[in-house]
Amino acid sequence: MNYRVTLGFLVVAAVLAVLVVGLDKFNIGPTATANANATSTTTAAQQPQIFSFDDTKVTAFELHQADQSVHIDKQGDNWVVAGTGNPANRASFTSLIVRMASLKATRGVDNPGTDLSQYGLDSPKESAIATLDDGTTYELDLGSKTPVQTGTYAKRSDTADVYVIADQFSSDLERLVANPNEPPTPTPVPPTSTPGPTNQTTGGTPLPTISATPGA
Repeated sequence: MNYRVTLGFLVVAAVLAVLVVGLDKFNIGPTATANANATSTTTAAQQPQIFSFDDTKVTAFELHQADQSVHIDKQGDNWVVAGTGNPANRASFTSLIVRMASLKATRGVDNPGTDLSQYGLDSPKESAIATLDDGTTYELDLGSKTPVQTGTYAKRSDTADVYVIADQFSSDLERLVANPNEPPTPTPVPPTSTPGPTNQTTGGTPLPTISATPGA
């Protein structure tokens, strides 16, 4: 083996070792904090904000699924189903409104194009419309699920951007369209009476109660 070649390799290895130690010692290159910030920024960029409005100012909410729909109006602190006057499922509707008010996508669709049929959004199968006390409306349209079932395609009615959101929003919307009413309050079960001790020698006859006699 050529000793000059071997010596050359050893010199190069020594120089690389010195460079690595020097970079580590003087903290040259990306720091842990910088890496963490970069990761955080990337995650935020991958979850674009779809809506941002005050959920407490919503006075009307409307859900559509195919040819079915339900409309609720706020009366005080409660929600009422329009057309029937029945109390609406307050907890479930409030939860859906709160989530829609600050809705973020799991990701945005790059260059979605103009053919919305590929996302099932040319004629949205579902939609949610929130109306605020100043008359402003926000509408979310829902399309089909992604090919790999990672979420549901969605878009605002007033923009061309297409997003992917969690399936839970669509599932809750469908459940409320099917049954928007407040669930009945469970009737409390009356307590059952416990029988007193029985006289085993008389075939189960209850034992008499003995009262203390004053002065005894």
